[in-house]
Amino acid sequence: MNRFIKVNLFTALSLLLLFSTSCQQQAEPGEVSICGNAAAIAETYLRLVRIDTAAYITVDSVKPDSDGRFCLNFLPEMAGFYLVQSGGKTLAPMVIYPGDSINVQFHSDSIVFSSGREAGIFDKFRRSLLADEAVADSLGSVLILARDMDNYAAIKMKTDSAWADLMLKAKQRAIDFLEANKDFLSQILVVNSKIQQSFLFDQTVDSAWLFVADKQLASNHSSNPHYQAFHTRMKLLKATNERERIARENMSPGKPAPAISLPGLNGKDLILDPSKNKFTCVYFWSPADGPSRKANQELKSLHEKYKDAGFEVFAVSLDAYTDRWAAAVNLDKLWWANVNDTRAMNSPVAKEWYIQKLPVFVLINRQGHIVDRYTSTRALGERLLNEL
Repeated sequence: MNRFIKVNLFTALSLLLLFSTSCQQQAEPGEVSICGNAAAIAETYLRLVRIDTAAYITVDSVKPDSDGRFCLNFLPEMAGFYLVQSGGKTLAPMVIYPGDSINVQFHSDSIVFSSGREAGIFDKFRRSLLADEAVADSLGSVLILARDMDNYAAIKMKTDSAWADLMLKAKQRAIDFLEANKDFLSQILVVNSKIQQSFLFDQTVDSAWLFVADKQLASNHSSNPHYQAFHTRMKLLKATNERERIARENMSPGKPAPAISLPGLNGKDLILDPSKNKFTCVYFWSPADGPSRKANQELKSLHEKYKDAGFEVFAVSLDAYTDRWAAAVNLDKLWWANVNDTRAMNSPVAKEWYIQKLPVFVLINRQGHIVDRYTSTRALGERLLNEL
């Protein structure tokens, strides 16, 4: 009997030790579990990729079983941003914290994350933007189909209004997210979100919200490298805003606009003469500047919309290479007054107009007095909407 008790006691202790070891292998403190079903997609392997501030790093990959079920387990050092990939395709971003347990469901045309500290909540916001993308694509298709119709202008006005309403509502959802989730790292993803190529938060017009996110992130994620990179960007933005504030003080509404006389495309000097237009936008840009090239297309839309109401553009390129400037004007189809200063940012014109960063838009009236100064086409468009 004593021998039987000893054998059973040894067996029980062995089982207890085995169970304890098994538990430790299954769930280390801070280990993340990402499980779900990928039966809806045909790819063999799924990959989880970490987004570092300077690179993408593959964390793990998994082959779903015959029923599509899978689990990924890993141990992150801190909260971070990740991508789920299938084959050569990136499916969606995800926010992961140590200790998270996240469910993933694949559908034929989408992926849904649920649970986790932030993953599920941020994913709802992400999917709302995907729905907006679909609407934006439809608006674009309507414009393409209407291109040769007699009422194209009226259709474009309606689609532009629908697009503006779409962006306004999406930005409000983003603001609601920031206000409701003040401790979320995913605030960085939200303030950098865009629909097609348009950011929800304009760096100039909406900088206050970027600074709100920066302040909230500092309270909860000060040591996170994603926050630190974002904070560095915000410090640069504040410095830029301060320089622009000083420029606006020196170019305040009502002051006479400095004169401009520079070579046009034919080599002959063109003189800024706003007397025949209700408003002239003096537009400073460079063909080598990415934001300027994007602004070219946005300003073209405003020019087309308001030119019959007395709105004109006098575009001042600040580029050392005349050939590059002329090529960009033709490529972007900028059919307004165009001049170039080969002294670029060292130009006396740039100094007189306080141009330190491109693009810049200065609205002047037919008397040649400054109406206001802008660093985004969105702000300029809002002013023109109220004035013309």
